[in-house]
Amino acid sequence: MIKKLFLTAILLSFCFVGFSQNTPEQMAKRITSKMAKVLSLDEVQKEEVYVVQLDRFRQAAKIRQNHEEEPQIKKAKLKKIYNKLHGKMKAIIGKERMQKWSEFKNN
Repeated sequence: MIKKLFLTAILLSFCFVGFSQNTPEQMAKRITSKMAKVLSLDEVQKEEVYVVQLDRFRQAAKIRQNHEEEPQIKKAKLKKIYNKLHGKMKAIIGKERMQKWSEFKNN
């Protein structure tokens, strides 16, 4: 009986993990907070970074949804979004901070 309850609890926890996917808003907020901490962003920069990141995650979600069966097209479009993101972020936080962020992510 206890084994069945324990197994049921574990299975339910896996089900909830599957349903607790992050929304674009949550992902944008999380990455903005991390960037603000690592790069010492001011409030204006944080807001601008959030807007850009939110746009990125929303576009990426649409691409993933619309091109599930076309991995090559999906990959190319996602890469295009990333390249645009890099340019926008560089304009907001500057070249030096972008370099610092890249180094942080790679470590």
